Amino acid sequence: MAPACPDIPIVVLPADNVVHCRTRPAAPVAAALAAATDALGDLYARLLDPAGAGDPVERALETAVARTEDLAVAARVAPMDTSVLEPVVPNHEYFGVRTADVDDAYRVSETSLIIARTLADLRGARLDLNDQAAEVRAMILILKGLDPADGTPAPEPAAPAEVTALRVGRDELTRWVVTHHFYFVLNLAAARAVTRALTALADEDRDTAVTAFRDASVLVRGFTAAMMHSGDMSAPCYDAKVRPTMYPPAVPVALTGRTQPEHKAFRKAMRKLTVTHTEPFAKVAVTDPELALARDALFEADLHDIERHIVVTAALVGDDQSIIQVDESAESAIAILRTMRHTRAMTYRHLMRFGDPVEITGA
Repeated sequence: MAPACPDIPIVVLPADNVVHCRTRPAAPVAAALAAATDALGDLYARLLDPAGAGDPVERALETAVARTEDLAVAARVAPMDTSVLEPVVPNHEYFGVRTADVDDAYRVSETSLIIARTLADLRGARLDLNDQAAEVRAMILILKGLDPADGTPAPEPAAPAEVTALRVGRDELTRWVVTHHFYFVLNLAAARAVTRALTALADEDRDTAVTAFRDASVLVRGFTAAMMHSGDMSAPCYDAKVRPTMYPPAVPVALTGRTQPEHKAFRKAMRKLTVTHTEPFAKVAVTDPELALARDALFEADLHDIERHIVVTAALVGDDQSIIQVDESAESAIAILRTMRHTRAMTYRHLMRFGDPVEITGA
């Protein structure tokens, strides 16, 4: 089985699922991180400027692309020999992903490169401004996690390694792969933020819990936007260029997001949240309204994510079945997603400020 885009070098994600750093990068990388974060912050403000979009947004985007590419170059380390790494699931083989034990320097290197490629592709994407802003805001949060204020400074690195394929093609299949790499990073970061919130609640550290819930909401909104970014193509284009690459004979088995380890990590964290922190919104709001609203924002973002999944599936797939369905009498992919959405809404209802009263018969 070959990756969908063989020209994009293999991306190595951390085997421990941790995309933040525990040590501070060396001074040149820290400076490049700060410059990239500042440029992204300016872009975020321009995207949400009440005066509207236009040339200032385009200039801010070009600057942010340049600064994130500078970061990718400054942070680059010698690439790992990925030929000895086995893909965890077929999805990883398809998207050109491997996992391995990595140090913080490698974490910064790979994460910076993923963000640089995603942002560069955003220049040609026809993405809603609010989705662009959500993606950029999540990038800022990810980059801040690569330079922890309380981390131990790292030693000065050797000369940066050559960056291979910093710029990649701008066709739809390349966009599909590049933005999924960022989607995976955001899922891992969101899973960690939810877990951090749960740990803080168990330790009665409500300030950390509030911050973690807010971070998780930003990351979920970000991976929703990345999903929409990946689907920036027409239905005929998706049907001709992308969909055929995800089922036999192109791949041994039809691929599904349900087996994607990074998203499974996030879903596992959300399930743990719903069974360990079960106080209704109204009850939490009486004693700590800030905490109640922070948790509520996460549930809202997660429901919004699957609702947007339905929207993009309707646009690209229409009434067709999922590629993993073989029974011609089975429901459409949209119908299955709606059931998943309603099931999630039922679980979250009493935990949310404005929970959806939907019920599924027999559930």
